[in-house]
Amino acid sequence: MVAVQDRILTVGAAQYEEADGQKFELMSLQEIVQYAMEEVEDGIAYNVMLRYKLSNLKTALDASFSGYVANRASRHGKAPETPAPQPAPLPEPITAYVPVSYGRNPADILAGR
Repeated sequence: MVAVQDRILTVGAAQYEEADGQKFELMSLQEIVQYAMEEVEDGIAYNVMLRYKLSNLKTALDASFSGYVANRASRHGKAPETPAPQPAPLPEPITAYVPVSYGRNPADILAGR
């Protein structure tokens, strides 16, 4: 919670604070919707990267502790536990299709700016 508050008061203030209010208070409805869409896209990108990093961490942890269950069981005279089923391997990364735009898009409500 403290880290979030610190981020709001430092980075957030630098990026979003204007002399006469918060930046979003000065935006049109269309700008707010566009901004929100960009924030959602950022969130998706961050979550994909987090998933990738956690997958790498899990692989490293699994490799580090691979003999732990068998060693623990042999010390206590018990048969090793059946390992939990492993998830399917990750598919190859999907390459994104980025549409190419030439000139103004008449559907873009912000094109008039």
